[in-house]
Amino acid sequence: MAHNKKFLDTSVARPMLLGSKAYKKHFSGYFGNDPLYVSPYVQMEFKRSYLINVIDFYFVLRLDSVRTIDDALKLWSNKFRASELKAIVQLMAELNATHRLKDTRASDKAKALHELELYIMRIETKLRLFFRNTGTDSTRCKRADIPLKVSPPDFRGAFKAFLQEFQNVVLCRSKCRIDHFILKKNKKQVSDYVKKAKEITVKSGNQGFIRIAQGLETVISKGALAATCKLCGTIGDAVITLDAPPNMELQHTDNSFNQLCSIINRPHHQHPSEQKIHSIKSHPSRKKTP
Repeated sequence: MAHNKKFLDTSVARPMLLGSKAYKKHFSGYFGNDPLYVSPYVQMEFKRSYLINVIDFYFVLRLDSVRTIDDALKLWSNKFRASELKAIVQLMAELNATHRLKDTRASDKAKALHELELYIMRIETKLRLFFRNTGTDSTRCKRADIPLKVSPPDFRGAFKAFLQEFQNVVLCRSKCRIDHFILKKNKKQVSDYVKKAKEITVKSGNQGFIRIAQGLETVISKGALAATCKLCGTIGDAVITLDAPPNMELQHTDNSFNQLCSIINRPHHQHPSEQKIHSIKSHPSRKKTP
């Protein structure tokens, strides 16, 4: 059965907005004119995994003690893990090349801040308008409802207000229904995930699924208080799978979805990684895998 409507996990939505030209070409070629959907929860995950980091870096660059872009990058590298560092380094390299900024030139700090302000606005707008929104989020994630209200020229105030509200995990968690989502609405499916994870051997390709199932089991054994925003980040793939519209094919790159979707008979399609796409382009004689 063909599913013309495609529901995108964050692992596909993010590179469609931020990936290389080759990777974007892969997705446009695969999807064609099919309608592409995301949920409020997927949009929240994009903000949590990327946009928040860009705004954080913006405030690092604004520090009086930071004279240059290079100073900010060095401070950032000491504060955040590899994935967050890589994303910011790549972003700043693109901005530097496009706007002829130099990491070591103090006079370019103000220009970089301005370009970051415009970039944050542009990405947030694309996230809202590039895909169709299902409008459905059974977790009622409070973070997903927090808007980024920017009224130029007060970018700093708008970004600060957004960060404070988004990172107030105590308040956000008190208003969501993730515990009900796991313990009641999807009780059987969650139990099936936990049971399956205990039956399989840990190996390359299923570690992600096992880690997610262990997070779900933590909520089952310890109750609603264990369902924190931090844990939600760990089990996010399960949340997205369980809340995906049943009449849409779930699009993803992560291996965890292969188990998550098959166990509950959810239609899905795994796309190759960005590295794989570039490998294929570098070695066109190799057979392209789906």
